[in-house]
Amino acid sequence: MTARWSVLGGSVAGGAHARAGVSGQDAYAMREVDGTLLLVAADGAGSRRCAATGASLVVTLAVRVFVALAADGPPTTAADWSRLLDVAWDRLSRRFRRAARALARAAGDLDPEDLATTVTVVVARPPWVAVLAVGDGAVVVRAADGNLDLLLAPPGGADQPPGVTTLLPAARARRRARRLVARLPDLTGLAVCTDGLDNLLVEYDGSQPRQAAAAAFAQLFALVEAADPDPTALTRVLGGRRVGALTDDDRTLLLAVPR
Repeated sequence: MTARWSVLGGSVAGGAHARAGVSGQDAYAMREVDGTLLLVAADGAGSRRCAATGASLVVTLAVRVFVALAADGPPTTAADWSRLLDVAWDRLSRRFRRAARALARAAGDLDPEDLATTVTVVVARPPWVAVLAVGDGAVVVRAADGNLDLLLAPPGGADQPPGVTTLLPAARARRRARRLVARLPDLTGLAVCTDGLDNLLVEYDGSQPRQAAAAAFAQLFALVEAADPDPTALTRVLGGRRVGALTDDDRTLLLAVPR
């Protein structure tokens, strides 16, 4: 089947990791299943010993869970999309906790919390967009008139105290997972990012996220809307000096436009 989406993804290790010769602790995946788009981004907790492993693990599990659910066909109502998110979250959180415990037991000197990570999942089947998130990821949507909506804003604010982000596999993540379903008949673009890009892609009113940065997204969406998108273009932008001067954190960004 012909793909219905054009997508680009990129992830670059933060400056501190790069200087230490350590790989980044973000992970992501992009998948299209019969016209339904799946975008997943995770940010392993930098203070945890196996953050990168946790991020990769939750992304892998999220893809398995959502692809399996997509095999039943896309929901057609808001209520059905909400039920899909409920089922997906139950399966994903349980499988992640089980896998984290198994890895910790195998290693002998680890705790499941050493794999702590955020995760943001977007499932899009126009006109529907469904989001499941734990932690501080952000999701932006673009309408046909070019207007941007911060569909999923980072919780807290740019200056939120450290250590308050909800992470898997913590028990409180089950209660604090954010789920939303939106019907967007004029959707022309989607973006998902980890918190390393908050100060570039989100404008704040004091400590509260206010809106997506229109000028930045105009340039970014142009990359994926090119006649023949360069699969390395986004990674080059994220790894460039201009972006590196503004954030020292790992940075991951996924972009998609319907064809």
